[in-house]
Amino acid sequence: MVVGAATVAGAQSAKPKADDVGITDSQIRLAVIADVDTPVQPGLFQKSVDAVRAWAKVVNKEGGVAGRNLVVDFIDSKLNPNETRNAVIKACANDFAMVGGEALFLNNVDDMVACQNAAGQAIGIPDMPGLALDTAESCAPVTYVIIGLGPYCQTKDEHPQTYIAPQGDARYYLSKNKDLHGIWTLPGDLKSTKNSLVPTYQAAVDLGIDKDGKGFYDVFQRDPQSAMTPIVQAIKQDGSTFAYSGSNKMLDLRKEATLQGVTSVKVWGCTQACYSQDFVDQGGSDVEGTQSVITTLPFYTEYKSNPTLKKLVGAAGGIDKVDSNAVASWLAALLFQDAVAKATTGGGTLSRQSLLDALKQEHAFKADGIMGSTDVANHMPPGCIVMTQVKNGKLVRTFPSKPGTFDCNKKNLVEVKLDLS
Repeated sequence: MVVGAATVAGAQSAKPKADDVGITDSQIRLAVIADVDTPVQPGLFQKSVDAVRAWAKVVNKEGGVAGRNLVVDFIDSKLNPNETRNAVIKACANDFAMVGGEALFLNNVDDMVACQNAAGQAIGIPDMPGLALDTAESCAPVTYVIIGLGPYCQTKDEHPQTYIAPQGDARYYLSKNKDLHGIWTLPGDLKSTKNSLVPTYQAAVDLGIDKDGKGFYDVFQRDPQSAMTPIVQAIKQDGSTFAYSGSNKMLDLRKEATLQGVTSVKVWGCTQACYSQDFVDQGGSDVEGTQSVITTLPFYTEYKSNPTLKKLVGAAGGIDKVDSNAVASWLAALLFQDAVAKATTGGGTLSRQSLLDALKQEHAFKADGIMGSTDVANHMPPGCIVMTQVKNGKLVRTFPSKPGTFDCNKKNLVEVKLDLS
């Protein structure tokens, strides 16, 4: 088990030297590239942008980073490939690094990787996104993300590819229930997003959760609830005891299951997409019992017990302003902060290159106890989990039961070989 602790780091005793784009003697400029003004879902990642701003507010109050105030430049990528590319070009020209962003169409990383430093060297702009929503960004040599893809990036041109798949929640479900069999739904809008989940689903099958019907079903964000009808019919036909969702479309799945009178399912499982107060509020009694795996402290109920999380939530305006995406952006921001401290230890000069070098040392990142130890340097996904469940209309911790702890069993991560490219 891992227990959360520590606080947001304050100012260093002596101001380190710095020399690069986006950094002066008094400030560091950071770009947050995120889809906010979008036609599909207005305000999509607004909470993530606000989260980075809240972090900067806390850090500046405590002395800044490397003795300098943080300036956050939000650049809206607008769920558009051209806007996203222009945002990266703008960040390269003006900002020291990209931190906490969440852009769905950051699938052209050429400008990010070829970005020149102040000396005209094409070393790239350091990228620490809250979520890397495309494998191109995840695999970029300048990207360090909390939920990495493990060895996939090195094997993506091989057949099959090698994945490190989280299976902690499947292990938990099987420890509590015998004879689990059922269906999994995949977010089908983008192949890269879908393929990031298939290895996790296959790991669950390999552990012993049998497939019903087609087993894995694609669902799309714009689909109405009625699109879930054939999936729910498959559940009824086979008397499925297990149903899993990799997105917030679990809401439609559960509502349709209620409408069709499904009673056989023992486990309604979900990714952290369902660890959301909006999910609970919109779903009401239909989502009662839904279980979610998360890789951070259950922030809705435990934020006050972690000093860093408490400060960040306060600066954001309260826990109702926070969701899983916002917390992901905080993890990225804390990663940046920790890497800067490593880069400037012993009088080192802060530059894009020294920051990238420091990120290669992040083998046991814990984000001040908000998450369990994770090897970000080697792009590994988190192996420490917390299980949560909707009980009586509230999101509560179920395993491990002790607040502030994680299940960090080595078996929570497993190698899976699949040919998905």
